[in-house]
Amino acid sequence: MIKPASPSLRPLSYLCAAAVLVGVYARFKGLGSAPLAVDEYYLSRSIENVLRTGLPHFNCGGYYMRGLLLQYLAAAEQAAGMSRELAPRLPSALCSLATLPAVFLLGRRLQGSVVAILAVALLALSIWEIEIARFGRMYAPFQAVFVWYVVFFVRYTVDRNRRAYWPMLGLSIVGPLVWEGGVFLLLTNLLPVFLHSRAGVIQRKHWPQLTVAIALLAVGYLFVTHDFRQLLSSAWPADFNPSLVDYSTDVVAGLPLPMRLLTQHPAWLAAALIPAIAVLGSLPSIWSTRSRPLLTVGLVAILVAAAAHQFLAVIALGALLLLMGYVSPDELLGRTGRRFQLAIVACALFWLAVGLASPGWHAARLGGTARAIAMLGYQFLRVPDFIGVVVRPWGRAVPHLGLVLLLLCGAAFVRMALRDASSSGEATADTPLDVERVLLVVLLVLLLAASAANPPRQETRYVFNLYPLAILIALTTLTRIAQAFTRRPAAVATATAVVAFAGFALTEDFRPSFLRHIDSPEATFKADLNEDVQSHLIVRDDYRTLSQWLQVHAGAGTMVINGVHGLDDYYPGIRYFYVDLRDPNFADWACQRGTVERWGNYPLLDSEAALATAIRSAPRAYLVAFGYDNEKLLATLAPLHPRIAISQGHIVVVELRGS
Repeated sequence: MIKPASPSLRPLSYLCAAAVLVGVYARFKGLGSAPLAVDEYYLSRSIENVLRTGLPHFNCGGYYMRGLLLQYLAAAEQAAGMSRELAPRLPSALCSLATLPAVFLLGRRLQGSVVAILAVALLALSIWEIEIARFGRMYAPFQAVFVWYVVFFVRYTVDRNRRAYWPMLGLSIVGPLVWEGGVFLLLTNLLPVFLHSRAGVIQRKHWPQLTVAIALLAVGYLFVTHDFRQLLSSAWPADFNPSLVDYSTDVVAGLPLPMRLLTQHPAWLAAALIPAIAVLGSLPSIWSTRSRPLLTVGLVAILVAAAAHQFLAVIALGALLLLMGYVSPDELLGRTGRRFQLAIVACALFWLAVGLASPGWHAARLGGTARAIAMLGYQFLRVPDFIGVVVRPWGRAVPHLGLVLLLLCGAAFVRMALRDASSSGEATADTPLDVERVLLVVLLVLLLAASAANPPRQETRYVFNLYPLAILIALTTLTRIAQAFTRRPAAVATATAVVAFAGFALTEDFRPSFLRHIDSPEATFKADLNEDVQSHLIVRDDYRTLSQWLQVHAGAGTMVINGVHGLDDYYPGIRYFYVDLRDPNFADWACQRGTVERWGNYPLLDSEAALATAIRSAPRAYLVAFGYDNEKLLATLAPLHPRIAISQGHIVVVELRGS
């Protein structure tokens, strides 16, 4: 039973209550007023298919399985008369609020009422949380499932409460039905066994649980990775060659890996004997840990990662071994681990030398010495791709917030390692766990899993579910810093609250004017924000205004060809859909041998020649397209004498003339 707040916490509780009221206002004010964003359009179309057939089945074949539970819930709401805009957004906003009680419970367990109250207040006011809550997709619902899962996960692992296992397991099964990233919950189901095996040995009583977790993970992985869109249908033209697709190339992706360069230089192959000898020399010390097989496997994995020049994996695996309690800092980093450390250093120096000596890394080719060094360094940190999946999108969109969270969460890990170094005795299977250690393990494992998952785009939303955990751990670190200066509870609460609110106010996640005018055109379409910040929040375009322009300017006989998803919900006069055969979206959008566009079921045009044939008899034609690269678009359409008639937000309307 939760006790009433002490007198010293009442002002903070009142402030939290006010923040929650503001958060509720911002989540629901004008919730259904904005036109559908592109990703909302996809869900909306599938919801219509659910209403039509009872299944998320496309007219032209295949199934859309993303956000399956949200689809059926929104379909029920639309059947009851709710608008297509509001139906998926309402569950999202409600789930965002449902996350807050779970955050409070975790905060209380983690560090007491101060952290619990502050975490709820900050998340209630978070622009990111509010924007995703107003987004009719799966991210806020999954965050709610995830945070409540962690509540039961903590009860099961820390409290050894067996009754918590079943809701934990149930939520992990629900996860992939809410969002495909929910498969990570099935992965997290493995962790209790390893957290309860701190002596480095999996006990016999844990094998049934581990077997169930592995079986569920296998089924969940097959479910989320299976391409149901292509099920029972031939989507692409018979001569379609995916290798011709014009993917936007990241310059880093084309750079040579040091390991690939090694075979081109026989002298370096001979020099590889040096790190190989160092690795072999470390094996006896690793073999001495065989009574703790989980530690032995972990140390071997670290050596393999070092030999493959992937030193982020080395650091991450070492951090996990420390957090799990399989090894002490002194054992891993002290004198007893000297041969193991020497092997890691030898691998690092060898691969650095290979990279620097290879002609593929010349500074002039890469645009300067500093850039060449940075890119070479990235080759040693690519697996898992934490830099590409987390650091780069956060650094572009919310650099201050990302840096603060990285430093405070990193400090929490260092503190845990130092605490283990100062504690006496070796961890055993019965050594009690604490909430902070468990949350750090969950956060680290899921960050690494997300980094290894190779998401389709580099966007912050793919780790959105982890944001509450990062906030909780960061606030815990602030509280501990305050406790280092004073033990008076009131002073600790005041200092933590002042620093937390002041720091949060200086980050990109706090915009009072944005909250106040949350449903205004400025807040909805974010024209004053750059593309990286828009991507961090929600990219929307004003399809209603664009539809009005087309209704005025597209007179009788004018052919309108669409190239953006979402417009057809507001403008009914579309004849064709256009996506170039070389566009990376073609494989997902094409249906029935490339003759039909999957989402709107329009006849599909896949080339400039097909466009020319379609508009030959039309006195005027408009192509509506995304204007992210107008020069490339106009060059592609040059034979049709293109002219940009209007540009609005991310969209351009191009007037075309046939031969």
